[in-house]
Amino acid sequence: MRRLIALSLIALLLSGCAVGPNYKRPSVNVPGTYREAIPQEATQPAAESIGDQKWWEVFQDPQLQDLIRTALQQNYDVRIAATRILQAQAQVGITRADQLPTISGGVEAVNQRSARSKFFPAFETSSNQVDLSLAWELDFWGKYRRAQ
Repeated sequence: MRRLIALSLIALLLSGCAVGPNYKRPSVNVPGTYREAIPQEATQPAAESIGDQKWWEVFQDPQLQDLIRTALQQNYDVRIAATRILQAQAQVGITRADQLPTISGGVEAVNQRSARSKFFPAFETSSNQVDLSLAWELDFWGKYRRAQ
């Protein structure tokens, strides 16, 4: 009975270590041209159409272009989206940095001088300390690789 409990406990602990397979992007067959396109139009490059131009340059009104430029500069949704992209990039950098060794060091110097008292003479003490540490967590189960 004890062997059965011990074996099931070991099997349970080892199954908790499995992380899963690496993600593989599925292959997708994308057609080269639009399926409703006429074959002559598909092979000939068209002149620059209105759809290829920047949408704010289509309108020739300078006041409207000024308003569009102001709206783009003061659009809080775009700012929030850009900030979230920067945060995500920073998080990826932090996650990648966790895979590297960590080195830390420090230096400490203490000088202490005591005045002469009724029972003890004056004395001076000095203490110096240098610390250096190197740590590296082995990504044995893929914790950091899969977090990217």
